[in-house]
Amino acid sequence: MNKNITPMNYFDYCPTLRDLIDTKEVIGASGKPFNLLGGMSTVNNLITLRKLMLDIKPQKTLEVGMACGASTLVFVATHKDLGFPPKKQHIAIDAFQTNGFDSVGILQLEKAGLSNYLDIRESLSCYELAKLAENAEKFDMVYIDGSHQFEDVFCDFYYIAKITNINGLILFDDSSDVEVAKVIKFIKTNLADFFEYIPIYSVRSFDLRNQLKYLIGNYFQKNQLTIFRKINNGQRSRDKLLKRF
Repeated sequence: MNKNITPMNYFDYCPTLRDLIDTKEVIGASGKPFNLLGGMSTVNNLITLRKLMLDIKPQKTLEVGMACGASTLVFVATHKDLGFPPKKQHIAIDAFQTNGFDSVGILQLEKAGLSNYLDIRESLSCYELAKLAENAEKFDMVYIDGSHQFEDVFCDFYYIAKITNINGLILFDDSSDVEVAKVIKFIKTNLADFFEYIPIYSVRSFDLRNQLKYLIGNYFQKNQLTIFRKINNGQRSRDKLLKRF
């Protein structure tokens, strides 16, 4: 984190989140310390999520992968700050929240007093997203940060593409991961008529140097976060052959 750009008091809107970022471990439901390294979105991702939430004011949001609850806290705290009453309007899908993450994310939401904004689904995303699609539920902003295996990421996107509203945003964390990057490249190459790529520098203020770094990173698929806006319904015509990706 560049402290000149993002001092820790940026996260004062949610003290629980600020404390979570500022520590290396928390106590899980079992009473044992839980190491947070590798289980939390980057500070830059959390800042971008907050900025987008404040900009588009989404009514319903969704994330795949809750882990320690940092991104979840951004979503629910911002729903509150936008003046929305708690109606469990944020869904977090995490099959391993209780057993794998020792309920750390759930405990953070309880600590923050924001549990009424959260609907947690402890199921595999391939099952839960299919249910949401079957029930014709719709979302304005979705954060994909679950399994990073190609088939899982692609399955997540397949259903999320259907349940995202027009002008809704879909965000991929860990975009530089080789298998996540394949899904992103597929979207850019074959689905540009339906999903518009949104560069992060158009969302957040970057100086020329950092904008150049971002563009270079994007070319080599090394950026952490990738954003798409859904601009059209429907699906690729069967007579439109897939391009290589």
